[in-house]
Amino acid sequence: MSVTAPQGFRAAGVTAGTGADRVRDTAVVVNDGPSRAAGAVFTDHPEPAAAVLWSRQVVSGGRVRAVVLTTGDTDTAPGPADFLAVHAGAEHTADLLSDSAAEIVLCAAGATGTVPPAEALSTGVANALAEAARGGGLSAADAIRTDDTVAKFAFRRGGGVTVGGMAKGPDTSVGGALCVLTTDADLSAAQCQRLVADAATELSPLTGTNDAVLLMASGAAPATADEPEVALLLARVCEELAAQIAADAPAPPTSATGAPQDRQAHS
Repeated sequence: MSVTAPQGFRAAGVTAGTGADRVRDTAVVVNDGPSRAAGAVFTDHPEPAAAVLWSRQVVSGGRVRAVVLTTGDTDTAPGPADFLAVHAGAEHTADLLSDSAAEIVLCAAGATGTVPPAEALSTGVANALAEAARGGGLSAADAIRTDDTVAKFAFRRGGGVTVGGMAKGPDTSVGGALCVLTTDADLSAAQCQRLVADAATELSPLTGTNDAVLLMASGAAPATADEPEVALLLARVCEELAAQIAADAPAPPTSATGAPQDRQAHS
């Protein structure tokens, strides 16, 4: 069930046509609450992409209704035009949810320097939201793959709450290592930020222009959240995701002589 294992979440992954033909390339994860608390850790890159700049601003408010993830593009330049395009994407998503763009996170991971057709992306987001359901976690995890040969997802239950997650690994040709974590524990935004900061250490260093790890808490579990228990569940989910990423790591590029070359950090 991936990110939809915890109560209060819907997800979907669809083919929007922003990436390779007939391949899922757009995912959404929606938090139906009752809480919308969130925290995130973003890239250390000195020139983060526009999606990161926008999403940092959103998460600073401590509330996230939904996250949109696309794999057909990665804008590397944090210029005004790119930021306006991201803002427009958040507004479009918010309109479909009858909500606020200030609670919409956007993540991108695709061939660097490419921009998807705006109409295709808008249609893809609309279709994904229309299909979003408790059973959509696996299609969402599939839609965020780039060089990954299989979808990465995990979930754990304990202490009356559930934690779920999906991720894609970093690689040399695309611009983002992404991870979305969800829990039905009733957490504050401050708790989410502490917990995701600790959990993200289980994953690879976030150095690409679009790298992000997001945690959303719905507060839908009937049990009272115990922060140490949630922290343990998050660590186990991230450990499992990291192991899946390591097992599916792309082979290093080879030189003209066939000798392996050092991998360069993804942009």
